Amino acid sequence: MTGAIVIPSYNRPRQLAACLETLAKLEGGPWRVIVVDDGSPEPLAPVCAAAPIEIECIRQKNAGPAAARNAGVAAADGADTILFTDDDCHPRPDWARRMVAAQDGVPMRLVGGRVVNAVTGNLYSAAAQSIQSYVYEAFGDFSGPFAFFSTNNLACRRVDFEAAGGFDTKFRFASEDRDFSRRWRDGGGEMSHVPDAVVDHHHRMGLRGFWRQNWSYGRGARRFHTKLAAGGGPEVSLASRDFYVGLLFHPLRRPSPRAAAITGLICAAQALQLGGYLSERRAERRAKP
Repeated sequence: MTGAIVIPSYNRPRQLAACLETLAKLEGGPWRVIVVDDGSPEPLAPVCAAAPIEIECIRQKNAGPAAARNAGVAAADGADTILFTDDDCHPRPDWARRMVAAQDGVPMRLVGGRVVNAVTGNLYSAAAQSIQSYVYEAFGDFSGPFAFFSTNNLACRRVDFEAAGGFDTKFRFASEDRDFSRRWRDGGGEMSHVPDAVVDHHHRMGLRGFWRQNWSYGRGARRFHTKLAAGGGPEVSLASRDFYVGLLFHPLRRPSPRAAAITGLICAAQALQLGGYLSERRAERRAKP
């Protein structure tokens, strides 16, 4: 069974170089690595050429990470299994081996690993990690209607990815993972969580990045909900009060001097996502005749 690793990247040469260094240490190789330069102002081909392993670098006009991932899969001719990660992630040495073993060539099995915040001193990154960890816990066995795997730690058979239609390129900034997972289940696919397949997430954020990320998440969520409604999907409503209470108290499970600050940032993240959601809804109304 052959595997190809697809990495979309835009204007982050330093992060990409560090990611490629870690891929050189993967067990069970050699692994085919395809980087899709999503129209970076300065081409990323020199970064790929300087990597300690052979990298296939594709450049396209800026179209967003969903389109970049689709282009990477299209270039991965001959690969049985496609693994996805991001340029700010450092897969651990056994990551690819564990992901491929969990997928095991089973038709319509989507595999998602675990993402760990590697920037532990950054409060914004810690808050983002707490949200994702709690949401994954809330999904349970990942069989519910809104469960999804994030695209920075994902694997499936190439033929199944293509049959599912790939990522919807209308999701330019967020929620393409939610949409893809939803369509995967609608097509009869299963989702298998592999917590031992870990990527360390080196996403250092400041206030501006935190604001932009969560606002974009809200906009993406609105586009996802609109698409669901247009397709006759399940009605989307706000999660229960218990869900939000659990989300806010998640950092307090392991008391630390920073737990209260992280909880405060989670509150801010939810408010920003709501703002992004409402702004996208207003844009939809303005666009209607």
